[in-house]
Amino acid sequence: MWSGITRFSLVCLRFDDYHQDVDNDTWVEVLSRYDDRGLRGVIAVCPKFEGNRLSADVVEFLHELRRNGWEIAQHGYEHEDVGKGRGGLLYDERSEFGGLDYDEQKRRIGAGRDILESHDIEPTTFIPPWHEYDRTTIRALAANDFDCINEGRWPFPRTVEGITLVPTHVPAITPSMLGAGVVTLVSHPQLEDHPMRNAKAVAGYEDRLRTPSEIVDWWRNRSTLSRLIDSAGMSY
Repeated sequence: MWSGITRFSLVCLRFDDYHQDVDNDTWVEVLSRYDDRGLRGVIAVCPKFEGNRLSADVVEFLHELRRNGWEIAQHGYEHEDVGKGRGGLLYDERSEFGGLDYDEQKRRIGAGRDILESHDIEPTTFIPPWHEYDRTTIRALAANDFDCINEGRWPFPRTVEGITLVPTHVPAITPSMLGAGVVTLVSHPQLEDHPMRNAKAVAGYEDRLRTPSEIVDWWRNRSTLSRLIDSAGMSY
């Protein structure tokens, strides 16, 4: 039996794939329901989905949520499968960044950031499409003024080359099973039959909710465990 979220857990609510051609009415309805309950999360925004740049008409809602304590993260650049994921049973074969050289990854990340900044969004958290990235991605993120990647398969964060990895889950074993650590609950509002399921998952533990940037602040500034894990030099 899963122990579920406990007082030893920190939880991020993440909403993936907000972009120019999204079903905006569905997103507004679902995220407003979370917001009305006082539940904050991180919105993974794709700057240029299938060639269509983010425009002002779909950004206004993001600014409203940000004023209420939500975080806006950059979700890749064009969300296209041009790289190579790790594949196998535990990972995806698709990637927008994995396997590409440093210059191309840096260009893509920077181009996406430029689009978001044109809408007065200055992200510090990056979310790679299909959960896939490599060590080169981390270096390219540092060069583009990010300090967090909301991805990784460990029960606790760690900092690699100046980028703090805030985990999503561990293959086969998650903090939801262990009842401790950091976990990100990911959903896609436009695809969900039960879009409020993660609200139910955190019921009674709303005070354990954090955005990725808040996890980074905690990990870097207050956590004794962070010094032990980061000093061990664990890989991504």
